[in-house]
Amino acid sequence: MRKYWLWIFGAALLFSGILLWLYSHRLWSGPAEHHLDSLLAQSSLKADDTIAGPPTPSVRTAPPIVSTTGQLPPCQHCIAIALIGIDARLQDPTPHADANHVLLVDLQTGRITIVGIPRDTPADAGFPDTSQYNKLANVRAHRGLRAHLAAMAELLELPEIHYYVELGFSQAFALLRLFGFEQPSALLRILRSRTGIWGDDFHRVSVQAQFIRQQLLRWFPLYDTPWGVALLRGALSLVRTNLTIGVLARLADSLRARGFPADSHAVSIAVYGIPALRVPAYDFSDPATVSALVEQLRAHYRSRYPTAVPDTLSHRVRSILEAALAQAQQAAERGHFEEALRRLLPLLHQRPWWQLDDPAERSTYRQAFVELASRAYEQRRKPQQAAALRRQFLQQEEELERMLTTPAP
Repeated sequence: MRKYWLWIFGAALLFSGILLWLYSHRLWSGPAEHHLDSLLAQSSLKADDTIAGPPTPSVRTAPPIVSTTGQLPPCQHCIAIALIGIDARLQDPTPHADANHVLLVDLQTGRITIVGIPRDTPADAGFPDTSQYNKLANVRAHRGLRAHLAAMAELLELPEIHYYVELGFSQAFALLRLFGFEQPSALLRILRSRTGIWGDDFHRVSVQAQFIRQQLLRWFPLYDTPWGVALLRGALSLVRTNLTIGVLARLADSLRARGFPADSHAVSIAVYGIPALRVPAYDFSDPATVSALVEQLRAHYRSRYPTAVPDTLSHRVRSILEAALAQAQQAAERGHFEEALRRLLPLLHQRPWWQLDDPAERSTYRQAFVELASRAYEQRRKPQQAAALRRQFLQQEEELERMLTTPAP
């Protein structure tokens, strides 16, 4: 018996060693990682270049930039990652693409260019040529994600968009909380505004790109730490994307091998459709800066709409959540479980509870939606969907909440 257990222990130790060797040599891969490997090969990068390289310089944040250029780098070999912000009202499935950016990751030089594309840029959204609705913002809603990515690639004269990240308003709230911002509502209001601070969408996408740039430089040094991996995993669970942890690790390793971020120009910004643009530089990690910009917005809207009655965001969110729960409960009591799911699933996808500041309140609404939807699935004889909600979805959400209480290193 003793020999038997020694044999079991030895086999387990050997198996663990094999798994560790596979992970350390980047051989534990899925289809997404294999696809990136082919892209890396096309970029003339050797496999060893994605593993070893000079240590990452100590960079907290690069000096803010105050100008952008419309000149895109000649980067046919770049890895193109689209960042798409969806502007859809709660319970509204129509996904207008309000924010559009493309990260051009040059793995040969170790640099990144963020290209902001204004939402009203002309693009084929499927309307008649005489229509005013053929804009990039409408391509996503009327022709789908694939057509939207193709339109972005065509505008920037790229072979294709390799990866994408798409998120809505509530997911943006969750990400900002995950990144440690204490005023997510105020910050989102600034990043989404086209009037009151800057005058047009060119300035708005430039400021959004500034924010993206700051986050890239802030978090890159932590990407391969346990906390950084947990942050990436949590962020990916919130958004719609074809990126994986493995793909992000390979990209980051390749950038690090080229010395990224070597200097303050490691991440540059370009705005599509305008040759050059000068905008103020803001440090969005500074609460005082965010508060001052929000007050500037409030003063602007007070002057334009002096009789408007202030309406708090949290009040609107609670009203929508309560109404959806009540309607779904009534439908379930009548045995109309499909109708109950129609009331619940859009909001489960959008996760509006992340717009609420109180963690206990977020948890209450989250649990209520998951439990009611799970019971409806079970009544429809779909136990796998019910289990996925209770286990995978709820566990991911609870893990995100725990991360909010864990300080970053």
